[in-house]
Amino acid sequence: MHLNFSPLLSATLLLGLAAGAARAQTTPTIARPSATLTVAEDAGSVSIPLSITNPGTVASTVQVAVQALGTATAGQDYTYAITQTVTFPAGATGTQTLTIPILDDALAEETEYFVVRLLNPTNATVSATANDILVYIKDNDTPAPARANNLTLGLVQSYQTATPFSGNTQINSAEIAAFDPTTKRLYVANSIGGKLEILNLANPAAIAAVASIDIKSYGGLNSVAVRNGLVACAIENSNPQQNGSVVFFDQNGAFQKQVTVGAMPDMITFSPDGRYVLTANEGEPNAAYTTDPEGSVSVIDISGGIAGLAQANVSTATFTAFNSQAAALRAQGIRIYGGLAASPSTVAQDLEPEYIAVSANSQTAYITLQENNAIAVLDLATKQITALRPVGYTDHTQPGRSLDASDRTTEVLMANWPIKGMRQPDAINLVEVNGTSYLLTANEGDSRDYSGFSEVVRLGANGYALDATAFPNASLLKQETVLGRLNVTNKLGDTDGDGDFDEIYAYGGRSFSIYNAATGAEVYDSGNLLERVTAADATYGAIFNASNGFEAPVRKNRSDDKGPEPEGVTTGRIGNNLYAFVSMERVGGVMVFNINNPAAPVLETYANNRSLTTTTGDLGPEGIVFISAADSPTGQPLLLLANEVSSTIAVYSLQANTPTAARPGQGAEPLAAYPNPSQGAPVRLSRAVSGTLHDLAGRPVRHLRATDRLDTSGLAAGVYLLRADDGAATKLIVN
Repeated sequence: MHLNFSPLLSATLLLGLAAGAARAQTTPTIARPSATLTVAEDAGSVSIPLSITNPGTVASTVQVAVQALGTATAGQDYTYAITQTVTFPAGATGTQTLTIPILDDALAEETEYFVVRLLNPTNATVSATANDILVYIKDNDTPAPARANNLTLGLVQSYQTATPFSGNTQINSAEIAAFDPTTKRLYVANSIGGKLEILNLANPAAIAAVASIDIKSYGGLNSVAVRNGLVACAIENSNPQQNGSVVFFDQNGAFQKQVTVGAMPDMITFSPDGRYVLTANEGEPNAAYTTDPEGSVSVIDISGGIAGLAQANVSTATFTAFNSQAAALRAQGIRIYGGLAASPSTVAQDLEPEYIAVSANSQTAYITLQENNAIAVLDLATKQITALRPVGYTDHTQPGRSLDASDRTTEVLMANWPIKGMRQPDAINLVEVNGTSYLLTANEGDSRDYSGFSEVVRLGANGYALDATAFPNASLLKQETVLGRLNVTNKLGDTDGDGDFDEIYAYGGRSFSIYNAATGAEVYDSGNLLERVTAADATYGAIFNASNGFEAPVRKNRSDDKGPEPEGVTTGRIGNNLYAFVSMERVGGVMVFNINNPAAPVLETYANNRSLTTTTGDLGPEGIVFISAADSPTGQPLLLLANEVSSTIAVYSLQANTPTAARPGQGAEPLAAYPNPSQGAPVRLSRAVSGTLHDLAGRPVRHLRATDRLDTSGLAAGVYLLRADDGAATKLIVN
């Protein structure tokens, strides 16, 4: 049969086919290669390959512009003067490469970054949640932190107190240790095994077991202290929310007395004069958060001797007097946030004492309130809490306060971010220098994470919404190679109450701090130094920020949490020098600082003893004990680390060395200035220096002498270079 189409029908059919073809054509999509790229400062340039899918019959374009988020400076760290346009020819597949020059300066800097955004596409689309690219620039001028090496730590022995694991289950531990010089014995709290281990330390190179006392019938062993043959153990109730106890033993582990203290006594110590035994009663809630005992500090007066000790000798200081001050405490920076929505905790319930330091005159105790980011002050004469002090937050935007925030990046990227670190100190130590008392804190960090209440959330989680005004690059920040993996709190940071977060708060300061004990004023904070030391260590840099568990160490797997987690801190004098010893629970080991000047500690050395590939060695140092030469069984100062996970006691000998004079500029600590750029206001330096500020022509424009302030008033807008007399340098931009 012959079919004859009319002209009108043919035209209609052709138009329909054309419309169908148009509907089938998919709009081209332009995409970034990844959320982040890393380039070395001396690489010359960074290449950003942009790809297109479903190319069209006409050319597609996209503009690429620098964003405000970033710590690198255009014209100083990279070259990108104006918005650029990338064109994809019609029908072309594959990639178009944007090349950005990277400038290699001679300044010691932290990892810097800049962000470019894909925007205003033509004949194409770009994902609104995957349009930013962050470029990390790794500095090649920053030296490893200088070590004075005036003190040598020599490992004498790592003694296994008990078998730590059965398969993958931990069955024993060595959490806290206490040394008695009168008996040369060491008492170790085996919390997981429920035992008090008694060791003979007469020969530190050949430690011998004396006895293992089963504590489980009394409750759960949390801590131990000893003085002149009297051993005091902090015991939590079998129902942890009920009052706990202190059980006293003689030097051989024979029971002496038992008294009741507050709920969950977590740490115990003797006052320097031996009159008091104090416990920090943490008072944690149950898992459902339906029972929340009050935190407290118990003071046991043993001045009358252990034989006559009775419950009447126990005073427990509570925080109930602060219950009406919740709002004022929060405004000061003290975290009061626990409890369920229907029954929020009182201040007394919310405060959780963690660790105690007592003044040399035995008149005042200072107690860390870890989850609350605060320190309490206790008058031992009246047995009353007299003050609550916030310990402050670490501003990670500031020089010297950078952190490695992701476990998904291959390299260590110590960068500044719009994050505040809740210091949340664990251990605290008190020391006197030239008549002034100072408090040292190990800023480990901790969270509340129960079945009925949890504040822990990853920054990249869908339920953690960042305020669009405060964080216009929120989608980028939530990427796993940026900040998406970082654990943060969902109980702080929503400043306007609208349900999203205007500020980001992460756990721990990753540092140690020094405060004036009388005033609470901050004297020093180590900032990023602990992470920098371990990252640059010739041996243990291989397991930077690794965890301390049964599995083999994995580099950087704690970067998204609290980093090295400094947990223990103590001090000791050797000759004319005063030293601080800071243990790091995760990566392990101990750092030593000379603190003759508490405002400017000097890094001496770092020692560690764990395998880089297996689970052997010392894992999870928590308790830390300094033994002076006068008390040491060898006549030489010793340092002991109680390693909770490996159930080992590491004994180090301490040997003072003859200092070697450094050449000018050798090992100079990096120098930074902030705010930078400056708006003509005074600029603060990361440390006090003497030096000269030069303009780009090399002309001196300001002279500094032993100051951490720089007056920029009257300076013309531009870039300046500050050179310190010790060889350090930093750039400064004045707008």
